[in-house]
Amino acid sequence: MCGRYLFLTERNQKLKELAELARKQLPPDVYSKISLFEVTPGSFSFAGIYDPSKKKTVTRVMKWGFHLKNKLIINARSETCFSSPFFADSVPCVLMASSYYEWSADKVRYEFRTDDETFYLAGLCRKEENEVHFVILTEEANDITAEVHHRQPVIFTYEKAKAWCASGTPALLLKDSVQNRYYSKA
Repeated sequence: MCGRYLFLTERNQKLKELAELARKQLPPDVYSKISLFEVTPGSFSFAGIYDPSKKKTVTRVMKWGFHLKNKLIINARSETCFSSPFFADSVPCVLMASSYYEWSADKVRYEFRTDDETFYLAGLCRKEENEVHFVILTEEANDITAEVHHRQPVIFTYEKAKAWCASGTPALLLKDSVQNRYYSKA
């Protein structure tokens, strides 16, 4: 399960440039809502989504979590999301990240990174109440993450993230996720 991730860190030049470009282009009231550092459920973040009119993946501001009655759904199991009616009207998206967090059973927080400065969390998005919302897809944990938690987010490289967003059959791409290379306590 992924319950928090870091968008921007001091070492991530690519995401600094994206945040600066957004600051210049977005209305101040929209930009001020975006979580630029630690992204938590219910907050706004940058996400990549395929725009068929432009024939490319573009960056949009989305809110984390789908609503189900009085609950906020923040993750979706990659193994079952495409057969669930709840996610039927969702389309693929990606969330840019520097790292993400998992908590162990004894409530110790661990920070996970890949070898890449920026990586992409697989997501699904849809429109709810005049805003675009997203959830993060999860999969069974790899050997490293399993020491802390039994699930982890599906992670892509830049090229796989573009393919995920543009795919008409995204379920086929889930087998190409990136395995985490190392982790450290936060």
